[in-house]
Amino acid sequence: MENRFEDEVDMTKEIETLCSFENRGPTKEGERKASEYLEKRMKELGLDTHVQRFKVSPHYYWAYFIHALLVILAGVATIWTRPIWIPILSACIITFLIVSFWGDLTTRFHLVRNIIPKYPSQNIIGKIPKDNAKKNIIVSAHYDAAKAGSNVFDPDLDEKVTKFYKEKFDSTPNVMMPILICMFGVLVVALIRLFIPSGKAMWIITWVFQGIFSLGLLIAALAFLDIGTGHYVPGANDNLSGISAALSIASRIKKNPLKNSELTLLLVGCEEAIMMGMVEYFKKYGKELDRDKTYIINLETIGNGIVRYGTSEGFVRVKPYSRELIEIASYLKEHGGFSEIGTYEVRLGTDAMVPLVRGFKPITIIATNENYFVPHYHTLNDKLENMDIRVTMRARDLALSMIYELDRP
Repeated sequence: MENRFEDEVDMTKEIETLCSFENRGPTKEGERKASEYLEKRMKELGLDTHVQRFKVSPHYYWAYFIHALLVILAGVATIWTRPIWIPILSACIITFLIVSFWGDLTTRFHLVRNIIPKYPSQNIIGKIPKDNAKKNIIVSAHYDAAKAGSNVFDPDLDEKVTKFYKEKFDSTPNVMMPILICMFGVLVVALIRLFIPSGKAMWIITWVFQGIFSLGLLIAALAFLDIGTGHYVPGANDNLSGISAALSIASRIKKNPLKNSELTLLLVGCEEAIMMGMVEYFKKYGKELDRDKTYIINLETIGNGIVRYGTSEGFVRVKPYSRELIEIASYLKEHGGFSEIGTYEVRLGTDAMVPLVRGFKPITIIATNENYFVPHYHTLNDKLENMDIRVTMRARDLALSMIYELDRP
């Protein structure tokens, strides 16, 4: 077993090297330089490697700022209930914005975002082919880094909120669903005005209900503005930990090949743009993949705390991950020497959500502390020295063991 898991990847060195490419944000120069390095490394490891190039709008924060601001303004416009076309038009605009926001959050389609300029990015794809493969196993991780504002990602506040949700609901907070609810609330007020155009009741609805929903949207808009005017973080844990583990997995499988499966190493750009790199991958290659035979193991922020396997994911509607992959992870926890690992419901988006909503079989492996919080998440302290590489190794070993279990006849 020891020799089977030898590789040529020094994960600490890989993270250190990739962190040297500063401003590694989606579509930025640092991301491009990192992709060139990763392409070279994958070829050195003996993978059949190619680069998928695409153009996307990476600025989710400006797209969501526009959504929130326009819903507020459309809601204000409905105060003028005559002529009747004003609240009708406003309701139509708000409905469109809700649909657009929902489509963006679920990665199913993009409407408002498509009006924002697009820039080039890339995915690096490497294969260890297998003739007559019975399964296609994709190991994914993203190499771009997040943009963080001055106030939005406060680690102390974020951990307190996360701890509260864990203790009360054994879950993690969903930061996007309240925004969608506020948009829907403004729409309901606009529709009510069609039937109650004036009078005391209308003004109570305006000042109380619409006031609350609009305030929520204003807070969201200011948060997105804060992120948009912020800075790119080093992204050692999020997500060079996943990248280094993915390279290590490929190296080990190259030396100890799978018997029944083809392995695809998918290193994704633009994840921090709400999974746009993964969207582009499935847009181009999704039709070529067999949903029943394709499995995606996504590695995300595996540099601190307790290694966990995801059970479900969703910004809006939570969907369960692949039953087969969950059962394998559960089996390894009980019988495969991984007794310390935990489970996790992902309410922040990862690259696994893209194949999940498209009917494929994904799972995310992640690491959090005891409060379900990822230390140094989207902060300037997301550096190599604040990681525990032993956690990354453990997550890699879990993913590798899951791959070999999947490869059984």
